[in-house]
Amino acid sequence: MKAEEILKLDIKKELVNLLDEKFIFERKAFPYMSNDREIYVAIVNPNDINTEMHIKSISRKRVILTKISSDEFYLLVRRYFGIGAGMFSEVEKPTITFEKDFNIDDSKESAEVVQFVNKVLQDAYNKGATDVHLEPTKDDTLLRYRIDGVLHNISIPKSIQNVYLAVVSRIKIMAEMDIAEKRLPQDGRIKIKTKGEDTELRISVIPTINGESIVIRILANQKREMDLEKLGMSPKILRDFKDLINKPNGIILVTGPTGSGKTTTLFSAIKEINDGSQKILTIEDPVEYQLDGVSQIQAKSEIGFDFATGLRAILRHDTDIIMIGEIRDKETAEIAIRSSLTGHLVFATLHTNDSISSVTRLIDMGIEPYLITSSLVGVLAQRLVRRICPYCKTEKILDNGKKTWYGKGCDYCFHTGYKGRTSIHELYIIDDVTKKDILTGKSNFEIKKNQVDNGWKTLKDDGMDKAELGETTFEEVIKVAW
Repeated sequence: MKAEEILKLDIKKELVNLLDEKFIFERKAFPYMSNDREIYVAIVNPNDINTEMHIKSISRKRVILTKISSDEFYLLVRRYFGIGAGMFSEVEKPTITFEKDFNIDDSKESAEVVQFVNKVLQDAYNKGATDVHLEPTKDDTLLRYRIDGVLHNISIPKSIQNVYLAVVSRIKIMAEMDIAEKRLPQDGRIKIKTKGEDTELRISVIPTINGESIVIRILANQKREMDLEKLGMSPKILRDFKDLINKPNGIILVTGPTGSGKTTTLFSAIKEINDGSQKILTIEDPVEYQLDGVSQIQAKSEIGFDFATGLRAILRHDTDIIMIGEIRDKETAEIAIRSSLTGHLVFATLHTNDSISSVTRLIDMGIEPYLITSSLVGVLAQRLVRRICPYCKTEKILDNGKKTWYGKGCDYCFHTGYKGRTSIHELYIIDDVTKKDILTGKSNFEIKKNQVDNGWKTLKDDGMDKAELGETTFEEVIKVAW
């Protein structure tokens, strides 16, 4: 049997457990198949007689050896033992490098911990994860990646439990945290370079009853699609949205729940119009993406430098375009409106369920309707839905005769049937008719009905269109937009 065929086998745990874990790594021998008389072993050195005799004495079967390379061996053991497999043995070195060197104890354990952390970061990056979760439990340590908005459990060796405190300390040192502080939450950043790309990791450490839990946000994997053309907008919405962002002044809002891609959309819009002829400033908390030619400000509420304070300073800075990370209160909203009325183009996010509700949200903050109609030019609401995996995409005929698609599940998509994400949108343009509806105090329901009667497409409509085109599934649209 060839090595590539062995790697695809569903190897039983009982068979692997026949050999000691330490023996497997030291001898680079991995049992992959057996019957009543024979046991088949993949091995890097098939001339190792001692290993063959040892396996024979344990199994009491004829041993049949299959030669594999070292790389193939580590791929095989990783499938069974997880990331960090063989961390107490010689393993392949990850290609990740850090912006600066971190001084560590030159002991064997320290080197192994460093190796494990680096391998996790490299693996998460390669898989397109946006977040890495390391969580201690009573009897174990959990490693999970958030990929396409869903958490996936990742196998790691049981032995990691014994060095978890060292793993936490390693990450805290890299993020320039206080390693002695274990009672309070801490935040930090790490700059890395992998595959020639610079990126930042945002680290959050919180104390739990079982120890410190760590979440690592990989910002590079979140900004790969920072291009309006690649955000999944329908041709009409894309055309209308481009018209909005090229207006000389006014407020443009992007709404949606946390994790719906609002910041990515805003930065994509700024990137689209940033031709160097205008002064662009942003105020964010925190600053996630860095754009060339854009002055970005970090809000720090703990020292009294909040969004409102920052905005007042921005207005004195000869600014043309302003981006506000989030409108959270009346004061920020008022300054944003005043900015738009004095000739600035303002981008901001707002937490509402749909685009039309944003008007009600501003009124609830205490903003007069006439100020809203004078400044607000458009609201884009969005959600993220998972794409059907292109490698296992399968056609399906529904009971009503309509054709649809789904993903059967494969190794490429973690057997979920989905790979990657796209957006669904609704764009609420504040035209003369809409302004009249707002000023006369019509309800969200009435405004929405008028819009739909005139051919307006809601989030649900846009999602169903994408499902019919085979980009996502009806189940996914129902989950996020109903």
